[in-house]
Amino acid sequence: MAQPVTTDDNEDEGVWQLAGLPAGLPQAAYLAGPRAAQYRLIVDVLLAQQEYTLTGVAATDLPDLLRGHLRRAGTDPAILDAPGFNLDARMRRLRSWKVVDVWQDRARRDEDFLRNLDRYQLTPAAAALHRAVRSMDEDDADAAVATFAPSVLTAHLTTLRDTLGGDPAAAAAAWSVIRTTHRAMADAAAAWQARLAGAQAGAPDPDKLVQVQETLRRYVDMWGAGIDTHSDTITGLVRELGTVDAAAWRRVAVRSLGASAGDAAVGELAATFTRTLATLGRWFDGPQCQARRLRRQMRDTISPLVRGQRTLAAVGGHVSRRAELLTLAGRIEATADDRAGWDLWCAATGLFAARHLPGVAPDPAGSPGATSFWDAEPVPVEARLRKQGPKATTGTAARIQDRSEGRRAARSRALETQSAAARTEAAVVARSGQRLSQWHELTNPELDVLLVMLAVVAGTRDDAAGIRTARTGDDRWVLRAEPAPAGAPAAVVHTPQGRLVHPDIRLHITAVASAATGSTAPAAAITGSAATTGAATTAAGSAARDAGRPA
Repeated sequence: MAQPVTTDDNEDEGVWQLAGLPAGLPQAAYLAGPRAAQYRLIVDVLLAQQEYTLTGVAATDLPDLLRGHLRRAGTDPAILDAPGFNLDARMRRLRSWKVVDVWQDRARRDEDFLRNLDRYQLTPAAAALHRAVRSMDEDDADAAVATFAPSVLTAHLTTLRDTLGGDPAAAAAAWSVIRTTHRAMADAAAAWQARLAGAQAGAPDPDKLVQVQETLRRYVDMWGAGIDTHSDTITGLVRELGTVDAAAWRRVAVRSLGASAGDAAVGELAATFTRTLATLGRWFDGPQCQARRLRRQMRDTISPLVRGQRTLAAVGGHVSRRAELLTLAGRIEATADDRAGWDLWCAATGLFAARHLPGVAPDPAGSPGATSFWDAEPVPVEARLRKQGPKATTGTAARIQDRSEGRRAARSRALETQSAAARTEAAVVARSGQRLSQWHELTNPELDVLLVMLAVVAGTRDDAAGIRTARTGDDRWVLRAEPAPAGAPAAVVHTPQGRLVHPDIRLHITAVASAATGSTAPAAAITGSAATTGAATTAAGSAARDAGRPA
């Protein structure tokens, strides 16, 4: 059955083709798929033969070359005779991917018409691609050059400065070394950053730690030994060379390209000199240069490295939650009774009751579901039931447990909670406009609401008159606190939980719905959670300390 075409398949590809963006690379197809190892073996041999011959590899010589390559790699060449390897089919596929060019030798004898005269040669794009692929499998080729990059740059920038005006040949030679060294240094730094980014992704493992340690070692060998010593010198030379006129750079460009070079080519090469010098300046000049940024990245890697080593050492090389589970098991074992152990398990795993059902539903007595499976007596199972399964059951089906009483109790508890909150809020709003010293006989719920409001006020700034205005977190109340008179003592509010010492501010409480009209009629209940009350207590205590009185 045909699958429906998705929206992505219906997109207009012509717009992207006309955008001028790089398209697909068909030569890379040999790197993917179940036969990628076979294709890479063939391309490896063809690329290696370019060092010895520029006329390609004969089809009759390719099997022997493949066997020799396998022997040097320590692999049995007999795998070429396995049913899963068909050399002719592989070469046809490589040709369709534009990885190899195929042509035939000229037949000089009659027996040549009976031989396979095909010759294979990698296309330039495939050869460049495979060199890049091989460099990924090998160690950093530019790391050795990059190790001496600062000293090499210093020496040849000095030579370039001294010879730029009078010896274009020496200046061109010095510039070729500068450009090569800079490119190797940039490639090495990019490879280090890629390794660090990959090593810090995900959970630590021994391979990632080794990779980070090796990258740090190479960084210390290159940058630690030379950057601090030569950065100032390189910066001074780059700034000095940046003042050289364009005519001197054109003379060096003519020397590099030859006297027959066109004016456009000479101008482009001279502009390349200027751009490379600007790039070197971004590498070594200024507090935000690339060298300092790379140093900070390496520095920030040390802490995760040490932490990862400690983690692996603690868990024996594997990241797991075993240590945390063992700690939790020990704490549960040390509890006084099963109830305390169950509460600890619920707190650790988040196994709590539904928050939208306040109160505790009554447990119906005599319900079979009230007995644990582990504590219940075993039930005999008749032989007929064991043989015929549910078909052997008799009688009526079990009735669904009646939970109407529990729901009724939950609704009653919710109404009581809302009614109590409304009464508490009305009592607090009735004190609006009074100073805190006039707040007497506060109940515990009223104290909780007051602490929430004081915490909101404490988190705002004073205006020019010292008045603070704020809204509560539920956006239902507008609070306005007038400062205490100068020299007035702190207010002491007596509550069932103790004394609340706070500056004697005048607190105005207005409902948001009636703030525009100036009405102070109470709205729905305002409640404060345990976390909010704790924050309010902290804010109130801070205010009390500011007043110089103990809370």
